[in-house]
Amino acid sequence: MRRLRPPVETRLLILNSDPVFQDIALSLFDEMEKVENCIVRTLSEAVYILLRERFDLFIVEGEPAIALEQATNARQHFPSLEILCLTSENAEAVLREQAEHQKISFLATDISTRQLRQHLRAIVSSFTRKSGTPAEGIDPCHSLVGNLNQFPAAEILQMSCLGQRSGRFTFKSGRGNSEIYLHHGMVRHAVYGTLEGEQAVAEIFRWRQGRFYFEEGIISQVQTVTRPWTHLLIDNLQKLDETMDLIRLTERS
Repeated sequence: MRRLRPPVETRLLILNSDPVFQDIALSLFDEMEKVENCIVRTLSEAVYILLRERFDLFIVEGEPAIALEQATNARQHFPSLEILCLTSENAEAVLREQAEHQKISFLATDISTRQLRQHLRAIVSSFTRKSGTPAEGIDPCHSLVGNLNQFPAAEILQMSCLGQRSGRFTFKSGRGNSEIYLHHGMVRHAVYGTLEGEQAVAEIFRWRQGRFYFEEGIISQVQTVTRPWTHLLIDNLQKLDETMDLIRLTERS
């Protein structure tokens, strides 16, 4: 008789750039029931997945200074995400102080397997106790911030829609503030000054400078966008290409 796997209660995203580094920790996570691991090799891959999926804990494995640098970069985009650095040795005091300021935890793996297993089980069990249906549909682990020069609005919107997310994007730049509301991966409402709907989306797509942040679970009662997000994306990218072509022609003349 086939044994059914217990339902997942805790999801871990593990950044491990070296396939042979700290295999013991990965094997200990694999032993745990109701825990799902997703392993990535680069920070950019981790950010891409975190934009699309929900995880309870982001774990960065590596040497203390490198692990903290990667964890700090992730913190800039995900201010509420729980982050743990698994390091080969104890971090220096200055690194621990920096980590504490960023609300990043450290755990050295240069201890016995029994002790490491106990520590990791305690960490994972704390998330198992906290997991459940978020109040009012809000999941604080998915709050997101970033710069438009790193993540264009079109790219952010595409990844969020693919991830079936619901909430509000707020964009801030020298041009002013704007908002785009998603509902189960569909663009429901957009506003920028006096513009609403697709016109507002088109304007936001043109922005190349500024900041954005996403708040999970905030749903607009107003609906000004009815077309699928794929249509919006294709139309606006075509318009952007036409604009860039016009600029190039103007510069040559």
